Amino acid sequence: MPQVHLDTIPIWDAYKQETECPLCAMEAACERQFLDVALGGAMMEPDTRVATNEKGFCAEHFRKLYAMENKLSLALMTHTHLKDVIASAHKAAEPLRKAVDAERKKNPVARAAGGVTKSTPVHKQLEQLAAHVDGRMDSCFICERIETTMARYVETVCYLYKKDESFRKAFGESKGVCMRHYPLLLRGAGQHLSGTVQLDFLTALLGVQEKNLARMEHDLEWFTLKFDYRNQDKPWGQSRDAVERTLNKLQGRVIPSADDDKPQTP
Repeated sequence: MPQVHLDTIPIWDAYKQETECPLCAMEAACERQFLDVALGGAMMEPDTRVATNEKGFCAEHFRKLYAMENKLSLALMTHTHLKDVIASAHKAAEPLRKAVDAERKKNPVARAAGGVTKSTPVHKQLEQLAAHVDGRMDSCFICERIETTMARYVETVCYLYKKDESFRKAFGESKGVCMRHYPLLLRGAGQHLSGTVQLDFLTALLGVQEKNLARMEHDLEWFTLKFDYRNQDKPWGQSRDAVERTLNKLQGRVIPSADDDKPQTP
């Protein structure tokens, strides 16, 4: 069960914004929090430091950390992460080193006959080393914590829908969510709801999603038609920012708001 007071506040805050995707608003808020954690006082806590050394950051979050003002904290944290990457890469490369040495020691006739083919130990070990490096570079301290937090938020959305009539009303009157977060709510309904409540939630979700995607398509079409000279004097309506809203509706925070991408000072 969600921590009702702690977890419902961000949900309500996001839905009160009347945004195109409340989950994007929640995600942006917790991303800002974890960026602060990464370069703030928590950076010196042993558990956080172990996690950042091991996980590192994706390119996008390194970019956002670099945009913040505390370059010393970033340098200290990146230095220990780099040392961890070097040590793990060196250890992971040892089997490849041994396979290469063994291949060199073969007599010239054996090397000419076999070569470094896909069946040789060298090929197997180089693939394993490449996979190890891929795994290290694909991990991100902030991304993983956002994913965990968002899973908890989705559970809380389902909890509120089940328990709070006023939230059911807000949910039904919302603008839906972006297509990137849509599967989170669909799966959340399967994991956290059952019976009639689950059916009601899915009916409401399908309804708001289809209604608002149709609204988005209409706005985007009118944006394109406004470039026809015959429509120059007609009002823009809600379509002036239709391109930005559509990109965000499809993939979420493609064009972030000023608050989304604002550097935070620890």
